[in-house]
Amino acid sequence: MSISPPPQRRIGMVDTPSTESNAKSLLDTLIKAYAPEDKTAEFEKRFKEKLGLTSVFDITGMTEAGFKDHLVSAFDNDEMFKVHAGSIAGSLYNDARCYAAQISHLYREQRTSDGTAQHQWHPLGIRAIEKQGPTYTHLFKENWDDACKNDSIAAIDSPVAYLRALYRFALQLESSVSQLPDEKTNRIPLAKRRPDLADLSIDQQSTFTAQPMLGIVNAILDKNIQKALQTTDDEGKSTYEVLAHRYYPFALPYEFFHHQCLLGLSANKPTLGELNYLISDSLPITPSRNSSYGKVLETASHEAQMLMSGLGPKQQALLTAWAEKILTDEVHERPTPEERKRKDSYWEKIYGFTSISDLKKIPTFLERTELEAEQMEALLAQGKSAPRTSPHYSLGAPFSRPYGARYVNGPVATDDKSMTLDNENRPGEIANATEDKFERLHRMIRLQRWLAIPFNELDTLICSALESQSRANSKMQLDSYVIRALGVYRFLNRRYSITAEDFAALLHQVSPCATGDNTSLFDNVFNKARLFEKPLKLDGRDFQANDSDPVSHTILQHLSVSLGLPLTEDSLFRVVKNTQKYLGSLKCDLLTLSSIYRQARTARMFGLSIAELSTLENFLGGESISRCLATGNTGRRTFQIRGQKADQYFELVAHFQLPEGGDPGEATLLAGSTLRTNTSWFADATTIKKLDVSLIPESGDEERPWITIDQIQTTDSTSATSLEGQNIKWHGAGFDELTHRKCTNMILQSIRGEGSLTSIGTFSGEIDKVVLSVPPQEASALNILDILMQLDWITRWIKESAYDISMLQRVLELHPNDDYLLGDLQHHLTKLVAETRQCAVTAQELATLALPENIDWQAKLASTLLDDKGLVKNFAPSIKDDVPQKLTNALDKIFVELTLDADPDKDLRLKNDCTQKLKNLLLLAHDRQQHLIEAFLQETFLLPMNCAKDVVIWARTSVHKVLTKALDIEDPYKLAHKLHPLLRHTEAAVRLQLSNKALRALLNTAHWLDTPDGQLRLSFKTLYLFDRFNHFMNTYQQPEESLLSYLEFANASGSEGSVVNDRLAQLMKWTTAEVTMLTSKLMFKQARTMRDIDWVMRCHNACKATGLNATALLNAASLDNNSPVVQWKTVGEAVMVASR
Repeated sequence: MSISPPPQRRIGMVDTPSTESNAKSLLDTLIKAYAPEDKTAEFEKRFKEKLGLTSVFDITGMTEAGFKDHLVSAFDNDEMFKVHAGSIAGSLYNDARCYAAQISHLYREQRTSDGTAQHQWHPLGIRAIEKQGPTYTHLFKENWDDACKNDSIAAIDSPVAYLRALYRFALQLESSVSQLPDEKTNRIPLAKRRPDLADLSIDQQSTFTAQPMLGIVNAILDKNIQKALQTTDDEGKSTYEVLAHRYYPFALPYEFFHHQCLLGLSANKPTLGELNYLISDSLPITPSRNSSYGKVLETASHEAQMLMSGLGPKQQALLTAWAEKILTDEVHERPTPEERKRKDSYWEKIYGFTSISDLKKIPTFLERTELEAEQMEALLAQGKSAPRTSPHYSLGAPFSRPYGARYVNGPVATDDKSMTLDNENRPGEIANATEDKFERLHRMIRLQRWLAIPFNELDTLICSALESQSRANSKMQLDSYVIRALGVYRFLNRRYSITAEDFAALLHQVSPCATGDNTSLFDNVFNKARLFEKPLKLDGRDFQANDSDPVSHTILQHLSVSLGLPLTEDSLFRVVKNTQKYLGSLKCDLLTLSSIYRQARTARMFGLSIAELSTLENFLGGESISRCLATGNTGRRTFQIRGQKADQYFELVAHFQLPEGGDPGEATLLAGSTLRTNTSWFADATTIKKLDVSLIPESGDEERPWITIDQIQTTDSTSATSLEGQNIKWHGAGFDELTHRKCTNMILQSIRGEGSLTSIGTFSGEIDKVVLSVPPQEASALNILDILMQLDWITRWIKESAYDISMLQRVLELHPNDDYLLGDLQHHLTKLVAETRQCAVTAQELATLALPENIDWQAKLASTLLDDKGLVKNFAPSIKDDVPQKLTNALDKIFVELTLDADPDKDLRLKNDCTQKLKNLLLLAHDRQQHLIEAFLQETFLLPMNCAKDVVIWARTSVHKVLTKALDIEDPYKLAHKLHPLLRHTEAAVRLQLSNKALRALLNTAHWLDTPDGQLRLSFKTLYLFDRFNHFMNTYQQPEESLLSYLEFANASGSEGSVVNDRLAQLMKWTTAEVTMLTSKLMFKQARTMRDIDWVMRCHNACKATGLNATALLNAASLDNNSPVVQWKTVGEAVMVASR
């Protein structure tokens, strides 16, 4: 590009080759051009004398700042010239650079070959003849060193030249003649598409610094958006702030800082929410009825689960906030003009369209939502995506709404039909669409786009989450629990590749339906392999938890093959019996098979056997965990009523959730609620039936309690009828209390259209089974989402630890299995019994001591030192006890009451002599017994001998107790049962690989681990903290003495927090500032226990995994939907910096 001076100092371009005289004349011209008026000669004289510059090249050899300082200092003696020099220095410097560039360009352009040989590369071999060959370089001998480099701005093939040519070409196209009349007016000129190009400064920075295309596009868009916002109420707001509060198009709302967090914590990094579980304040190492796992500082675990969904706060708010009350159908209420205006404004905000009647038209709806026709069919489960029920399902209709479109059609209501696509007229319409359903449609469409889950799978996932809640959500509105379920699903999907349908089955039940050409999950699981003559059918057949009858045998074999579980007591039979325990009688129905599948699929997802899963359930919470995995939810209520009159009967199964806010006495029946009968009692289509179950009052004064199910529709005697959506009411007490009452009678009434009641019959009967999935007092217990997260943690930790599940089971179970006890132990126990008899102190040994015969020494020693079997008692129970000194003290207490001789001196000598003899004997016997236990534990578990005494004390027993049991119990099996506590502690100590010093130190100071009462009990929590003790040493390559020394120093009174933190930082090879930041959140502002150190370690690992510092990590873990934008911005920027 041609370069000229700035417009305010336009100087003619030189057109002669560059010479020194030309350079001088240019310098003179510049001086005259920038000299003050009327003082040109004086300024020129001082300029040349003071500065000593001879050409423009001398100026370009300096930096702009250096030239300015040099110029101003030249006129220090004249204030007028000094001020003038400061004002023109920048312009003068730029013009000098401009002239120097033009001179260089002209020189290179007019330069010819000078014949000077170039410094060429001298190749070897055959390429050496190139110098004599007729090459361009050899013939013309160009001086390329004097030519312009191809990466120079001035080069004719430089990026600048290309940009200049491209820019001119674009302008020529814009001004070219149009062949069509309106084509030229519709052109979008470059000035509109890239308004920044005309003013773009061409320099080294703008030419060779790479700029992301997205950054350029965003800058242009932001400039245009801000210009458009000047005429709206959003004037002055940033573009990102506006995008976060707009709901149309469906890609909005867009939260920039949340998106930064998603991008920065992608790939293999832990995501938002997942970080909370990694650095959770507490871990599931103690059984608990409510989950604190996932809580960090003030952010609860349910907030973490919502963050794991990947949805921003504004997106979640849009999904969970329902429309205002004014959004009702005009059939029921005609809105006022003000309400109509508000309604139109609302739909304009959601759909960018005010007319609901036009929105029902398919082309308009597709245009507003940017859906394709096939997506529309999938959304409403129509056309190619129509639902199909498995041919192997013969019970009542599983769902009252079309499968795949249950959520968008909403809950069942009277005279409310599901939406369909009516294409008979043009344009086609969405039949049966209401405002409520349009609310659901836009939420479903947005959620599908944000999560990229197919409509049918997303619908199944949402409905399963709604139906699995501990409190009823009868309106089927998206709430925080659904968002939590989506978050846990996405986490497990990333980690274990579980599908949406599989996860939905874990939440609620296996689906017997599918859409389009897909196969239902039920058939995929239970009828995929054609190994049996007949497929497994959902027909309500009863079967037993054993294969005692042919039907049960066939069904159990089918389940075994389908689920990959062997027909053994610790596998399939355990699952089936667990289901029977919590759900009642076993049937070939969705409730039973879903329970069996849930337990089997959970085990398979985490790579566990059923026995291992059962063991982990016991560690985490015991029966409450098992119940939840069997029932799928902790608040669901289920009961069955069977009424019989002669040979006629009916059977009603009701499933429902206790309503939100307690137990008000009314709920809505859920899917799976059915009525089966062989009578004609329910066949009259002109009536609606009501079932009233009377219960026995607790006292004569109490009003009769009852349970009622009304609105029972018509049914025949050939199939089961779904009761989903019907009401169940109870009166007299809470439902859980009523289910324990006796049933007096059941009255079935017929209600005709005019409201008259007709009694169909009163018949005797009783509530056969009332199966509650959770006792009333556990209504706030863990739900399936929390349990899955806990199982994920414990399985990952076990893989990383020194333990395995079988070892943990042996160590932690109070009641060992027989196989464990009757293994190699039998030989060692037999040997222990025999050697115990040999090491006992006998009467002969006492006799050889020649003690005074007038005293019964056996009786004297029996109280504190020696029992009647000859075993030395536990006179030194503490680890810190000095055994010889303790023995001496015990003997002194015995002899202080004795008089061996009337002469005091002789009596003293006799006592000293007897004391020494007994001490030598008992000390030797004590050491023999101690060595016997040491050898026994070493042979059985390879426990180092110097650890035996500490392990015995840890097990809260003694050598004397162990050997006494060995002598009292001859049967090795029974002896093993008695010694089981010692065996458990021994195996734990061996697996922990702790030294004698470490074990003894932690026994003496158990509060260093995290035991406030100072007692070191063998529990899951203790084993975890011991493992983290080892993990610290292995991770940071520190000897155990260093960690023990730190714990001692941290717990010493008077230790300053800063010094303690600095010492921990040195051990962890981290900075003191980071450690101090973390420990400031602890109770004592320093890590005093192994639990504290474990939390700091987990934070350190999270920092390394994400690249964040400790402050940014805690900020990220503290985010929730109510966090201010400033906090999201801080975390987003920190995440992006760490990802670079």
